[in-house]
Amino acid sequence: MTTAQKIHVQIGEVKIGRPGDILTAILGSCIGLGFLYPARGIFGLAHCLLSDSGAVSDKIGGRHVDQAVRSLVSLMEIGPPDHKHIKAIVIGGANMTMPPDTDPRRLVGTTNSGSAYRAVRKLGLRNIHEDTGGVLGRQVTIDCTTGEFDVVQIPRLGGRA
Repeated sequence: MTTAQKIHVQIGEVKIGRPGDILTAILGSCIGLGFLYPARGIFGLAHCLLSDSGAVSDKIGGRHVDQAVRSLVSLMEIGPPDHKHIKAIVIGGANMTMPPDTDPRRLVGTTNSGSAYRAVRKLGLRNIHEDTGGVLGRQVTIDCTTGEFDVVQIPRLGGRA
């Protein structure tokens, strides 16, 4: 019996996995951006802290959503003919503090989510699973053997949502 290798994707990281790997990240206002390409047996997950970097670079990184998208495409060797086979998932973007006097559209979680949606659509990916917003953190797990993913909400301390 083979044990799967769990790969924790930390803030600002982009990691890829193949069958036998499990990609996972714990998210609050950060965005977990996953690209699933089961036909080729390759999966990617980025843990994005911020929305747009404002700069185009070939550097591999996941700190910003726009850089993470370029990094996933590069690491997974995805070209335009592959786009119709990829399932993109956008997870996280919670507003963890939810200040009562702030317009929710201006909070970092909301900004990150919007940036991720735009980046995925700009790339031309059609199959998007979204689980964003609210005030609860989430854990995303991608099983690179089966191609399935799971999102679990993390309860707040004291049990209040």
